[in-house]
Amino acid sequence: MVGKLLEVVVDAIKLQRLIFSILLILTSIQSAFAEMMEKGKTRVKTLLNAYSQKSTSGKQVLDNSGIEDVLVFEPQIFVKHQITEDTEINASFVLDTWTAESDTILDGNTGASGEGKTGQARFASTLGARKEIDKASYGMNLGFSSEYDYTSKNISFDFERSFAEDNFTVGLGLQYYADTVNLFQDITPATSAHISEGFNRDIYAINLSASQILTRKDLIVLGTTYANSKGRLESTAGTVNIAGTREVEVLPGERKRNAFSAKWVHSLSENTALNLGHRYYFDDWGLKSNSIRGAYLISLRDDLDFLEFALRYHSQGSVDYYKDRFSSTERYMTSDSDLSKFHSYEPTVLYSRHLGEYKAYDIIDVEDVEWTNSLSYSKRNTGLHSIYLQTGISFFF
Repeated sequence: MVGKLLEVVVDAIKLQRLIFSILLILTSIQSAFAEMMEKGKTRVKTLLNAYSQKSTSGKQVLDNSGIEDVLVFEPQIFVKHQITEDTEINASFVLDTWTAESDTILDGNTGASGEGKTGQARFASTLGARKEIDKASYGMNLGFSSEYDYTSKNISFDFERSFAEDNFTVGLGLQYYADTVNLFQDITPATSAHISEGFNRDIYAINLSASQILTRKDLIVLGTTYANSKGRLESTAGTVNIAGTREVEVLPGERKRNAFSAKWVHSLSENTALNLGHRYYFDDWGLKSNSIRGAYLISLRDDLDFLEFALRYHSQGSVDYYKDRFSSTERYMTSDSDLSKFHSYEPTVLYSRHLGEYKAYDIIDVEDVEWTNSLSYSKRNTGLHSIYLQTGISFFF
């Protein structure tokens, strides 16, 4: 669940100058860990994410008051250490905590409660390394994630190579997730819900990217992603209404997903830039979607601080197996709102401020301290609306 929510996470902004220092281009919203540091240096980045969701659209499916409130807090820590001039190691630690409520108590683990809110937590960590050889970069990461209804082990490989005096860059990423999930098998009546454990879910993904500097003011970035999921793909507590009876959802055992994206970045002046992107998605469950995002960037205090205003519009159709209610049992059935037809708007504002250097406890000299804050609001035409807040501090020592 949390992984989906956090797909809208906005990270630190980096501006890259082209030929003339007064012409700036925002290459992408990317991690502050993209560049190699000096040997022996360590960079630490802490983030605090908060997500709040409210909706009454659930009453279309559950025939109750439809409370679908969710509250998520997610502290994150990222650490990177430069072993040699061209080799780094990195690690991350994430702790998600959330509360949710509905009118029907499924069991003591779901965090769903009709009389109040109960909480759950997820712990995730990664460990990786990256090495640069000439104009190429190679990276590998191992990850682990665990919460009450699933565990996930994953591995990823990344490669990036620049050409034509760094004006053209290509990238390749490979990911594999081996998940074990727990699913409700009997929820009738809901107060005696039974959960079964140990279902496997495997996800393979590959992504390709390319960026090209077109002029001193223009950059284009292209990308494509393919993902194949196999195993039990139902959500832990996904349910459907069959002629007034609440039953668990049933989905195919495989899902093939495709996405194509394009982004154009244009420098408007010495201190401003425009970012416009489009993403088209489709899968073999019948879902198709389009997302358009525009952003306006302002450089402040001689490029020490950055301010971004962005607006994202998303529109999608439903999967072939979606219905608000089912009159009879079908082979595949879901009423998951994320798989339904809807459109949404999401404005975002982000501000990154450079705070300079500090001496921590009179022991460690901390350099390049950056404080970044972002606020996003999302609203679907189905009635679901959410607020996402992120604040983060990064520094060298």
